[in-house]
Amino acid sequence: MGFCMGGALTIAAAVHIHEVNAAVCFYGIPPKDFADPAKIRVPFQGHFANKDDWCTPAAVNDLEKVLKGAGVKHEIYRYDAAHAFANERSAAYDVACANQAWERMAGFLKAQIA
Repeated sequence: MGFCMGGALTIAAAVHIHEVNAAVCFYGIPPKDFADPAKIRVPFQGHFANKDDWCTPAAVNDLEKVLKGAGVKHEIYRYDAAHAFANERSAAYDVACANQAWERMAGFLKAQIA
């Protein structure tokens, strides 16, 4: 699990580290030449902001298209918030979106260990 750059590294870990069993990304997408999301081998959940100028909605659309096309088991959630919406120290913090994302993540991870 990771946020921002850590979110991008989460996708990279899901591609490159065989010991990873599931991955949850918050608003981060790595360059495809570093970690091609089509090669994710584990269940994946992503949380993205609709008002993000780094992981733009178009970039998230592309990510979702790649995941679907590759048959990767995934869940993508989009929030009407800005980048870093789950960071309590950020001006972009959105408590409702952060709580909803956290609950979704907790349920997803619990299902992966069941």
